[in-house]
Amino acid sequence: MPTIPAIVGFIAMAAACLYAILRGGRPEKIAGVVIAVAWVGSSLLQDRIHILSPQWAVAWLDVVLFAIFVGMALRWRRVWLIVACATQLLTAATHFTALLDPRLFALAIITAYYVWSYATLIALAWGTHLAARRQ
Repeated sequence: MPTIPAIVGFIAMAAACLYAILRGGRPEKIAGVVIAVAWVGSSLLQDRIHILSPQWAVAWLDVVLFAIFVGMALRWRRVWLIVACATQLLTAATHFTALLDPRLFALAIITAYYVWSYATLIALAWGTHLAARRQ
């Protein structure tokens, strides 16, 4: 059974990605698809049996998403992509805090992960709004 935060996260992701795909320019459309695919991928890779343990497969997926955003930011030079790079770097780094102290993971890390994930979605929505205004 999905939790309330998972449902809210899915709705936020779907809304931001659909908005980007339908109204954005090329970088926004690409980011919308990539984020949606990564969201589904992290859901499939998540270890639900050990949910409070570090999710290393999801961590590496977030690192790949960060690298994609960096490549996009170098190509298109949009401010929202720089913000998306920063928030995605923080999302990925959150996973690796368990290496510093395994006791840190659990709810504090999960909360930080949600905050940075939402910030990335906000950057995408902002970029899409700017692109839609330009059209």
